[in-house]
Amino acid sequence: MKIVAAAALGIITVAIVGLLLPPHLASNVSAAKATHTPTRTSVPPTPSPTPAPPPVPAPAQGPGVMLAECAAATPNGVRVFFLWTPSRSGPQWLDLSLVNNGFTPGTFVSTGAVAPSTWGWVWTGVLERSTHFARVNTFTAAGWKPGETLAFRTPLCSGRRDPAPAADMLWLRDDIAAAIDRTTINTAIAITDLRTGETIDVNGDATRLPGCTINLFALMRVVVDLQAGKYPEPVPGDLIAQTINRSDPITARRLTRDWIGDGDLATGITRVNDFMHALGMNASLMDHPPAFPEESLFGGIENRITARDVNLGLEALWSGRVLEPGWRDYLLRKMTLVKPGLNYLIPAGTSAGTTVSHKNGFLYQEGWADNDVGIVWFQRGSERYGYAISFFTENVPGKYDDIPLGQAISSLAFQWFVSRYGYP
Repeated sequence: MKIVAAAALGIITVAIVGLLLPPHLASNVSAAKATHTPTRTSVPPTPSPTPAPPPVPAPAQGPGVMLAECAAATPNGVRVFFLWTPSRSGPQWLDLSLVNNGFTPGTFVSTGAVAPSTWGWVWTGVLERSTHFARVNTFTAAGWKPGETLAFRTPLCSGRRDPAPAADMLWLRDDIAAAIDRTTINTAIAITDLRTGETIDVNGDATRLPGCTINLFALMRVVVDLQAGKYPEPVPGDLIAQTINRSDPITARRLTRDWIGDGDLATGITRVNDFMHALGMNASLMDHPPAFPEESLFGGIENRITARDVNLGLEALWSGRVLEPGWRDYLLRKMTLVKPGLNYLIPAGTSAGTTVSHKNGFLYQEGWADNDVGIVWFQRGSERYGYAISFFTENVPGKYDDIPLGQAISSLAFQWFVSRYGYP
């Protein structure tokens, strides 16, 4: 029945065409229908997908550390989880070093190559309680593209701490404690032999008001950027000298904002904190530029520091791991440019032939706080000898009442030092 209906429809169609067209055209249409001449349907071409452009040769962004934990109770028992954003421009290597020297060949280890899309790596067997430097280096069509250098600190896993102080250092600690006890001055002190790593302290882990001493680590971070070639030396170098010379919080704030923070103060403060923590100074915090409490990053808390933390930072500077020797000595020389009126604490207890690279911090807050931190050192032939000393007082009733105590402690430390190593 369907076949018959279809045939009938075909006949009706031809008939209608024949009725509407002139007789000479209608006969041609009938002939065309009769011969079933096939017609070709025009099919538009299917567009092919546009190929993705090759990735622009660029470094990866990062890395960052998601976690650094103890995987074993050994000196090399740290496991670190690294994360980064790959540029996808080529195979990648993750480099790791104990020295911030631009990854000079022979001074770092690598893992790789990993795929261009890889965004993380777990590294086991990392040395405990040390500042490390990491980067992602990508091999692109335009050559090597290293990313930014990350500084981070690994935790203690083996239970081993600083070398135990020898008897002469323990005697020094007892003498300093006795000198403090003869006064009513709230004092914290830490002394570290920079050749052996031995440290003694009195109230060394007590949180202190740092004043401008905390700016020393902003200055150190500026020199790290100078070493990396982030900006030219003359202007920030002059500001470092001014900050040291008169313990100037205005120039220190400018360096934190315009150089460390690339024009943003909050970024600069955050980077100073990250840097201090990478040195192992985990009890220290910069909330605001010293003398500018209204510019608080964390809601109006106090800046804080400890004497032992400062010595960790000074030891990292002295070791040449954070700053290679040339830039380390650059900063040590800048730290000698303190004007005579501010040389009344650590330098007053030393003798001729000794270099004192130091940074003052002075403020009033419910009593005077008078602080001085630095490295006392000298060179004998090819050998360099030095110790770190951090002196903090708080709630001092009278301005400069702590000066006799500070000078006495500095003298005790210097006499211990030369009895161990000899005079310059």
